Amino acid sequence: MSTHLKEAANQLTWWLRLPPTNLIDRGDHVRFRYALYLMIHQIATVLYGMNGLPETMHYPSRLEGARNRLNGLSRAPENAGVALWTLATERVPEKAWATASRLMRGTLALRNEPGGELGALEQGFEEGSFKPDQSRDPGELYALAAEIAERMRLLEGASAVALGGSLGRGFADRQSDIDLLVFGPGIPHEDERRRLIAAWPDIRHGPLIEPACDSVVLDGAMVHIRYWTRQTVEDMLAAFPGPPRPPEQRILAEELQCCHSLVDPDGRLGGWKAALDALPAELVKAVISEAQKRLPLFRNQWRKAQDADDRIHLYCLANQAVNDLLIALYMRNGRFLSTPRWTHKDTQAFDTLPVDLGTNLSRLVDGILDREDMVVRWTVLEGLWDKSEYLNTTVV
Repeated sequence: MSTHLKEAANQLTWWLRLPPTNLIDRGDHVRFRYALYLMIHQIATVLYGMNGLPETMHYPSRLEGARNRLNGLSRAPENAGVALWTLATERVPEKAWATASRLMRGTLALRNEPGGELGALEQGFEEGSFKPDQSRDPGELYALAAEIAERMRLLEGASAVALGGSLGRGFADRQSDIDLLVFGPGIPHEDERRRLIAAWPDIRHGPLIEPACDSVVLDGAMVHIRYWTRQTVEDMLAAFPGPPRPPEQRILAEELQCCHSLVDPDGRLGGWKAALDALPAELVKAVISEAQKRLPLFRNQWRKAQDADDRIHLYCLANQAVNDLLIALYMRNGRFLSTPRWTHKDTQAFDTLPVDLGTNLSRLVDGILDREDMVVRWTVLEGLWDKSEYLNTTVV
């Protein structure tokens, strides 16, 4: 099994373990729609891979003709292409998730077939098993996070711990997870991490140990622990004013900017955060310019998909292109962004923002209705770039 195929299949199990339906309740529409786009690409990647076809994960998307191609596969859920089309056109979030979850279940069920290429994946995962029970208020979650951070100090090589996610940003509610960032000279061995976490009291599910991330449901709270090496951070900062690369570094930059320090005995974590407080003008310009240069690529793909009435491809392109716009807007306001998260809250504090952004974002990422919707949507998106002096890199 290829690495990309295995990663995509594993991600499908995660969507079912921890459904993104809390994003609907929170009103984080852009993030929910982006999650659906990821599911579309991941489902297609798995099904294509199982049938010997090339992977489909590209940016901008190249998921052309997926409806007919998926319907014609010998090993795929029945009418998989129709289901994916429904997912890309459905406007009601709950119905979209119902379609996505059914298709993911059907796709993953194929791994149990004789000779199934997904047989190496974890068997018998429990749907919803990592969903928090929402019994704790944000204050209790923060206290538990601080307690877990102290426990992580027992792990050899864990020299600093920070609180990320909605808790670290100050947006927490009863549906929040606990996202911890652990820094050290290297990533601790998986066996050592498993022994440490498995000994904690009040574990309800897990731990699930992955190469650089652990997950466990602890006393009703979902806990993610992501490990980073100090060298990764220092390499990223040393490359400034160049943009963070690869994608993992963009995630790291975003998390470092927004996280809250919990364990930092030598002040190294605080120094990293301070280095990201005021971004160099050259860096801001470089990140915005990269996003601007991708706009013609999106435009060309959009026109092809529009001419073909390819709504699956259009849905993916729309969510990717909006993400690029948001990356530029965040950077113009001194913030890194990897994928859209909490944009409906973050942007309220931005100094530089188009006045009509809020009303347009939901429309831009919604299910694709018809040909007229395709034309109007791209016009709105490109207009946000064209009329925006705040994204003119000559004035950064």
